[in-house]
Amino acid sequence: MSFERTTRIRIVAIIAAVGSLLGSPATASAAPARTCVVDPGNATRTVTSLMEHCTAEEILGLFADAPLGVRPLGKKKLSLLPVFQLRGRTLPDDAAKTLTRTQSVLGDALTFTERGGRPWVYKNYVWGTDAGAEVVPAVSRVDGRPVYAADFSADFLGEPVSLHEYRQLTPGVWIARDIGGGSGPTSTPTGGVIALS
Repeated sequence: MSFERTTRIRIVAIIAAVGSLLGSPATASAAPARTCVVDPGNATRTVTSLMEHCTAEEILGLFADAPLGVRPLGKKKLSLLPVFQLRGRTLPDDAAKTLTRTQSVLGDALTFTERGGRPWVYKNYVWGTDAGAEVVPAVSRVDGRPVYAADFSADFLGEPVSLHEYRQLTPGVWIARDIGGGSGPTSTPTGGVIALS
């Protein structure tokens, strides 16, 4: 047997041995499966999945595909989801999670009620409620489909820093975009995504 052929056989044998120790490339480097679950019968499971298992793309897709549904009513727990866009670019997971954790300490709920006979929503901050905003039927700034919208400009000296767009994801969960920086349609939004339950 030639030296060249013997060397080739040894290299193939070494590669096969290393491969069997490591497993197939797909299993050796694969991360644990992330399963994004929307459970119409379990609001807690849905929100937990949105917070811990859904990717940014999946969350943005869920908002895009959600029907308008019914307008939220009453006090709803606010969960800031680990997604944030800056001028249309989605921030990396770690940066988005850091940003949403920082924002989470400011408040944990929205209260949907009426003010002067009109649908109204207040942000529940750790120091109390804000000026709030009227909740109106509108079209989404990002996709042109129906939403319930609330413009919190009164909280920011008239500047459109926080504009919410709500859709009902399941009977007990709403998904919303928090978009700032203008009032017209945009293909480059800046802001995050929230779940209400």
